[in-house]
Amino acid sequence: MMDQNFCIILCIFFVSQSVMAFNIDPSTWKMFTPKEKVSFGYKIIQKDKSSLIVSDPLIQTGDKRGQIYNCAVTDGTCSSLNINVPPEAVNMSLGLSMVQDPRSSKVVVCGPTIPKKCVAATNYRGMCFIQENNNFKPPFPNAIYQDCPGQIDIAFLLDGSGSVGSYDFEIMKTFVTNIIKRFTGRDGQFAIAQYSRYCTIHYNFIELKTEDYRWESKVKGINYFGGGTYTASAIRKLVDELFTPGGGARPSAKKILLVITDGESNDSRSLKSVTSQADAKNIVRFAIGVGDAFNKYSAREELKTIASDPDDDHVFKVTDYSALNNILQKLEENIIGIEGTQTSGDSSRMEFAQDGFSTAFTPYGSVLMSAVGAFQWKGGYQEDDSSSSFQAGNEHDSYLGYSMAVATVSRISYAILGAPRYKHRGRVIVSRIRTNQNKELEFPMPQIGSYFGAEVCVVDLNSDSGTDLLLVSAPMYTEPDREGKVFVYTFTSQFTFSGVVLVGMSGQRGRFGSSLASPADLNNDGYMDVLIGAPLEDDGRGSVYIFNGGVDQIDPKYSQRIAGSLAQSGLQFFGISLSQSSLDQSGDNLPDIAVGSMGAVLLLRSRPIVRLGNKVTYNPSKIPTTVTDCTKTLQNTLTVCFNINGFKRGLTDLAANINYTITLDAKRQKYRAYFSFKNRLHNNVMKIKLPEVCKNHIFFIEACPEDALNPLSNQLHFTFEGLPSGTMQNLRPILNQDIKTTTDHNLDFERDCGTDNTCIDNLRMDFNFSGARNIEVGIMQEINVTVFVENRGEHSYNTEFKLNYPFGLSYRRITSKQGRAECVSLDGVQGVKPGETTCYISKPILKGNSQVVFEFTYSITKEISLGQNVMFKAAVTSGNDKHSQESELLKEKTIGVKYGISIAMIRDDHSTIHIRFTSGKRDLMKPVQQIIKIENEFRELTFKVFIRVPVKVGDADIWTNSSLQISGCKWEKTTKPVIANFMDIIKGQLTVNCSVAECSEFSCDVTLIKNEKMFYNITGNVSSGWIDQIGLSAAVFQLVSSASMDYDKSKYVLFYSDSQQTAPSVQINTQVEVYEEVNTQVEVYEEVNLTKEIIGGVIGGLLLLALITGVLYKAGFFKSQYRQMLEEAQRDAGGQPNMSH
Repeated sequence: MMDQNFCIILCIFFVSQSVMAFNIDPSTWKMFTPKEKVSFGYKIIQKDKSSLIVSDPLIQTGDKRGQIYNCAVTDGTCSSLNINVPPEAVNMSLGLSMVQDPRSSKVVVCGPTIPKKCVAATNYRGMCFIQENNNFKPPFPNAIYQDCPGQIDIAFLLDGSGSVGSYDFEIMKTFVTNIIKRFTGRDGQFAIAQYSRYCTIHYNFIELKTEDYRWESKVKGINYFGGGTYTASAIRKLVDELFTPGGGARPSAKKILLVITDGESNDSRSLKSVTSQADAKNIVRFAIGVGDAFNKYSAREELKTIASDPDDDHVFKVTDYSALNNILQKLEENIIGIEGTQTSGDSSRMEFAQDGFSTAFTPYGSVLMSAVGAFQWKGGYQEDDSSSSFQAGNEHDSYLGYSMAVATVSRISYAILGAPRYKHRGRVIVSRIRTNQNKELEFPMPQIGSYFGAEVCVVDLNSDSGTDLLLVSAPMYTEPDREGKVFVYTFTSQFTFSGVVLVGMSGQRGRFGSSLASPADLNNDGYMDVLIGAPLEDDGRGSVYIFNGGVDQIDPKYSQRIAGSLAQSGLQFFGISLSQSSLDQSGDNLPDIAVGSMGAVLLLRSRPIVRLGNKVTYNPSKIPTTVTDCTKTLQNTLTVCFNINGFKRGLTDLAANINYTITLDAKRQKYRAYFSFKNRLHNNVMKIKLPEVCKNHIFFIEACPEDALNPLSNQLHFTFEGLPSGTMQNLRPILNQDIKTTTDHNLDFERDCGTDNTCIDNLRMDFNFSGARNIEVGIMQEINVTVFVENRGEHSYNTEFKLNYPFGLSYRRITSKQGRAECVSLDGVQGVKPGETTCYISKPILKGNSQVVFEFTYSITKEISLGQNVMFKAAVTSGNDKHSQESELLKEKTIGVKYGISIAMIRDDHSTIHIRFTSGKRDLMKPVQQIIKIENEFRELTFKVFIRVPVKVGDADIWTNSSLQISGCKWEKTTKPVIANFMDIIKGQLTVNCSVAECSEFSCDVTLIKNEKMFYNITGNVSSGWIDQIGLSAAVFQLVSSASMDYDKSKYVLFYSDSQQTAPSVQINTQVEVYEEVNTQVEVYEEVNLTKEIIGGVIGGLLLLALITGVLYKAGFFKSQYRQMLEEAQRDAGGQPNMSH
């Protein structure tokens, strides 16, 4: 229902200055406003070149609400149109919906809020009027003349037989309560009876009133009977006693009987006669069968007998009593269908329909009307053709048909319907007209309360009568910095979201998208443009946005924002409505747009869009390079020309002021040209009309052959100011937004290329690695690449050399050896691209028969992995149009890669250092432990370790264990001494190693990561049995075991971390051995007999002790000092000492 307040309409429909002005003149050309107005401007139609049709749906005249005006463009006056509104069509809000057929210029005007007071509620229907040949036809549809729903008396006959049970009987009473609640407020009366062997009327129509707050407790208080099932007798009693004036039945009310039973009756023979009596009293019966008993044919037939015809509408079956609520909706709809005067049921279901809330013309000339309130506000639509059925929505309170448009794709027509209240988020349905095929559009960014579908608009970008785009607004979509969005959909096999979202100015919360239109090609680029209203922006003053169309999409950046405060002071809600079509009503051969606000309609003109051509020429056309005196300036004349073009035909009175600035040699900080001393800028103003206009400017050049290939890039910057046109009522042209206002115009140097003026260079290029055979990663810090570039032909201009180098190398510097090269470099990205060094060789000219030599230095990342080889690629090019066929422009070279390793092999501190044997004893043995520690100080490495251990000298074993083993290693072989006179060598050098002893050799496979350690332990007992054969009674021997390693020398190169020198380069076939000796000293000594010396020493000591004791005794050393002290104390006291203690 529509309220009388205009702000309420805004809330159902649904802040700053204009940020840019393109081709719509923001100053109002015409404004229309009648003397009496409320919501004038709510809908607008530019009917023809001389008039507009404007609606004011809230203006009240007696009991009539709404007025339609015809506004003349010539004098700006508005007069009301004469529409023959029937007397009963009061308060209809005429003009709340208004649309024009673009094909026939017919106009349909609707008022959807015609009230009709009924007992239960006030119904709201609507009607529409079609204007054809300036006359309005009789209204449609006729459904608004239907009467109010009539009175209804509903009686419930409940099966209380023993098969029901008290629990299910309680469920049955709850079901009855739910039905009564659904019909409360529909002028209904209710009665309840129960039957088993006999029938009792618990409450007749007088006794059970829903106005009594105790009615639910009365229903709950009905007790369960139990017993037989005498259905026919019970129906007869209700026909005779309940549906009578005495039972409270009303003569004019529709009579409804609901019979709920779970089995066949015991008196089924008399059912037909009883139902005939019910038919005679016009009692409509519904039979509800519960349980499996009605799977039997006879039971099903009994239900059909109880119920009225047709059976499909009056017979219901459920599996058990708990399923009764599943049929509530269907049962309600079927009862409603017979409630009013019509048999179809449309009367009550359309009671709040508001027919004509939105309208649209089809390509067939018919009118689609929406009814947002139909079927409990599900909404829907219907074609005005009486033969078409109403297409209802499927969700209560969704308002389907709130907005409507018609799209045509591949000659198939679709109704586009918005349902902004659907699940509080909104929805849009695409319905193929006359086929009932519906498709829901995707809402890509659902938001509660966004009102998605409030407005829909179809766009034909190329004006071929086929829909290209669909716009759907969500004017209450909220973001932190703005309000409102418009979503753009494209059509392939169906409408799909294009990903484009249109939004207004940041910082505004103005219901952007409250109105949509695609009226015309406003910028004359051949594609239809889009207007979007935001009526609450700028604190309710409103604004309108213009978005330009393209080949297949809308530019998401708006080209213009027209603020209502700039268009006309005092406006409210500017942009609440937009004319869906645009006409040239100002007579300037350009489209005008009509925009509605609260109480006024504004007609705005589009400005002529022009393109501005410009060109710059020089005389002479090139800078001479034959002048060798670089101090001598050269004079040149620059000519700048402008011309207007690209405007629409019929526009002749166009003019503009061009303010322009010329900047000489604009891309160089140190410029080579000037207008006057130290001034390279020149400003000027030129007034232009349709013919081309030119001006000359003299400037001077500091010529220098060194810059012969770097042109003077002279820059032209201009601004466009359209001048008022006398033939277009002072309308000013505007420059197309695509035109660049800054352009570059080069002045080239001449080239010294002989008589044919074509320079053919002969470039030769080579490079090497400055003597390096491999890149030794981890050892070499840098690698040098020497480059040779030679020109054996004519001058080479802008010669450029490029070298691609592998990732892991980093450019450090360039060293010039001969000539001049300027280089820049960008290191590579792993797995993406290699590094690239670019050099400009003797820029700008590499003269004929000249050579440049330079050297690059690249640092090597210490832990990089480059593989076995890396490739360098070099290329040389120039700005010359042609190269000699002998030129060598491309080269590739590879270099091997080796990786530095550092392995430390040392004796562990826990190794046995010294053992001792007694000379001459062959059966002694001592434990010995020789530990080899291996440490990897750099990168991960897999290698072999070979350990050699002396095990026998001559025929005597050194170790008591003849099968010596080393954990983690494998015994390989036993080797004999290489020296024949090994005994003499041992005696002379006191060293036992594998050159003089038989040795066991072991191999060990090792893999170590960086800083990892490995230990190999040679453990056993060393025997003394091998010593005597050497013939020395006392000596210190060195028992020497050794270890060495082997690795892939084609991949790795060895260095020591403590070395202060850079490891030298090696040939690939050079092998370097590394070993560490673990030494154990073995000392042999002769045993000495000291028994006699020990005995003599002991006796001598005893005699010396006896002599010392005698001397001390003679001296009184052993006299008791304590006793002497007591005696002296006694004498001092005068008494004798007591010695008894």
